[in-house]
Amino acid sequence: MNNLNEKNLGGHTKMIVWQSIEQLDDIVQEILQCIPKTKYKIYNQIESSNDSVAANFVEGYYAGSLGEYIKFLKYSRRSCAEVFARSRRVYKHKYFEEKLYLKFEERCVKTMYLIDRTRQALEKKRLQS
Repeated sequence: MNNLNEKNLGGHTKMIVWQSIEQLDDIVQEILQCIPKTKYKIYNQIESSNDSVAANFVEGYYAGSLGEYIKFLKYSRRSCAEVFARSRRVYKHKYFEEKLYLKFEERCVKTMYLIDRTRQALEKKRLQS
Protein backbone atom coordinates (compact mmCIF):
# COMPACT_ATOMS: atom_id res chain seq x y z
CA MET A 1 0.00 0.00 0.00
CA ASN A 2 1.41 3.34 -1.00
CA ASN A 3 -1.22 5.53 0.57
CA LEU A 4 -1.56 5.48 4.36
CA ASN A 5 -5.28 6.22 3.96
CA GLU A 6 -5.72 2.86 2.21
CA LYS A 7 -4.68 0.82 5.24
CA ASN A 8 -7.17 -1.82 6.20
CA LEU A 9 -8.55 -1.64 9.69
CA GLY A 10 -6.57 -4.11 11.74
CA GLY A 11 -3.53 -3.99 9.47
CA HIS A 12 -1.40 -2.81 12.36
CA THR A 13 -1.97 -6.13 14.16
CA LYS A 14 0.28 -7.92 11.66
CA MET A 15 3.27 -5.79 12.62
CA ILE A 16 5.93 -7.23 14.94
CA VAL A 17 6.05 -3.96 16.87
CA TRP A 18 2.30 -4.19 17.56
CA GLN A 19 2.64 -7.79 18.69
CA SER A 20 5.34 -6.68 21.12
CA ILE A 21 3.05 -3.91 22.42
CA GLU A 22 0.37 -6.55 23.01
CA GLN A 23 2.83 -8.84 24.82
CA LEU A 24 3.94 -5.93 26.98
CA ASP A 25 0.30 -5.20 27.81
CA ASP A 26 -0.17 -8.80 29.00
CA ILE A 27 2.82 -8.46 31.34
CA VAL A 28 1.70 -5.07 32.62
CA GLN A 29 -1.71 -6.56 33.42
CA GLU A 30 0.08 -9.13 35.59
CA ILE A 31 1.96 -6.33 37.36
CA LEU A 32 -1.23 -4.37 37.94
CA GLN A 33 -2.76 -7.37 39.70
CA CYS A 34 0.11 -7.25 42.21
CA ILE A 35 -0.44 -3.64 43.23
CA PRO A 36 -2.46 -3.26 46.45
CA LYS A 37 -5.86 -1.64 46.01
CA THR A 38 -4.79 1.12 48.40
CA LYS A 39 -2.18 2.20 45.83
CA TYR A 40 -4.79 3.25 43.28
CA LYS A 41 -2.83 6.32 42.14
CA ILE A 42 0.20 4.37 40.90
CA TYR A 43 -2.13 1.68 39.55
CA ASN A 44 -3.98 4.29 37.48
CA GLN A 45 -0.75 5.93 36.31
CA ILE A 46 0.66 2.63 35.07
CA GLU A 47 -2.64 1.61 33.50
CA SER A 48 -2.99 4.95 31.74
CA SER A 49 0.54 5.09 30.37
CA ASN A 50 0.32 1.45 29.30
CA ASP A 51 -2.91 2.20 27.43
CA SER A 52 -1.24 5.18 25.75
CA VAL A 53 1.49 2.98 24.27
CA ALA A 54 -1.05 1.08 22.18
CA ALA A 55 -3.47 3.96 21.59
CA ASN A 56 -0.80 6.29 20.22
CA PHE A 57 0.63 3.57 18.03
CA VAL A 58 -2.77 2.85 16.48
CA GLU A 59 -3.65 6.53 16.14
CA GLY A 60 -0.40 7.15 14.30
CA TYR A 61 -0.78 4.11 12.09
CA TYR A 62 -4.14 5.32 10.82
CA ALA A 63 -3.29 9.05 10.85
CA GLY A 64 -3.00 9.32 7.08
CA SER A 65 0.46 10.88 6.78
CA LEU A 66 4.01 9.86 7.54
CA GLY A 67 4.55 12.97 9.64
CA GLU A 68 1.59 12.19 11.89
CA TYR A 69 2.58 8.52 12.12
CA ILE A 70 6.09 9.50 13.22
CA LYS A 71 4.72 12.00 15.75
CA PHE A 72 2.46 9.40 17.34
CA LEU A 73 5.25 6.80 17.40
CA LYS A 74 7.22 9.28 19.49
CA TYR A 75 4.25 9.59 21.87
CA SER A 76 3.96 5.81 22.03
CA ARG A 77 7.68 5.50 22.84
CA ARG A 78 7.43 8.10 25.60
CA SER A 79 4.45 6.30 27.10
CA CYS A 80 6.40 3.05 27.02
CA ALA A 81 9.26 4.75 28.88
CA GLU A 82 6.75 5.98 31.46
CA VAL A 83 5.36 2.46 31.94
CA PHE A 84 8.93 1.28 32.45
CA ALA A 85 9.79 3.94 35.03
CA ARG A 86 6.58 3.60 37.01
CA SER A 87 6.62 -0.21 37.00
CA ARG A 88 10.26 -0.20 38.06
CA ARG A 89 9.33 1.92 41.07
CA VAL A 90 6.56 -0.52 41.96
CA TYR A 91 9.05 -3.38 41.70
CA LYS A 92 11.48 -1.54 43.97
CA HIS A 93 8.68 -1.38 46.56
CA LYS A 94 8.54 -5.19 46.31
CA TYR A 95 4.96 -5.45 45.06
CA PHE A 96 5.95 -8.17 42.60
CA GLU A 97 8.67 -10.74 42.11
CA GLU A 98 11.97 -10.34 40.29
CA LYS A 99 11.04 -13.01 37.74
CA LEU A 100 8.07 -10.92 36.57
CA TYR A 101 10.17 -7.77 36.61
CA LEU A 102 12.86 -9.32 34.41
CA LYS A 103 10.21 -10.53 31.95
CA PHE A 104 8.67 -7.05 31.97
CA GLU A 105 12.01 -5.28 31.57
CA GLU A 106 13.03 -7.43 28.60
CA ARG A 107 9.69 -6.92 26.82
CA CYS A 108 9.59 -3.20 27.56
CA VAL A 109 13.11 -2.61 26.23
CA LYS A 110 12.33 -4.67 23.13
CA THR A 111 9.09 -2.78 22.55
CA MET A 112 10.82 0.60 22.82
CA TYR A 113 13.48 -0.62 20.39
CA LEU A 114 10.85 -1.79 17.88
CA ILE A 115 8.95 1.49 18.13
CA ASP A 116 12.21 3.38 17.56
CA ARG A 117 13.14 1.22 14.56
CA THR A 118 9.69 1.74 13.04
CA ARG A 119 10.00 5.50 13.50
CA GLN A 120 13.51 5.54 12.03
CA ALA A 121 12.36 3.57 8.98
CA LEU A 122 9.49 6.00 8.43
CA GLU A 123 11.77 9.01 8.84
CA LYS A 124 14.09 7.53 6.23
CA LYS A 125 11.14 6.90 3.92
CA ARG A 126 9.94 10.46 4.40
CA LEU A 127 13.38 11.83 3.47
CA GLN A 128 13.42 9.74 0.30
CA SER A 129 10.04 11.02 -0.93
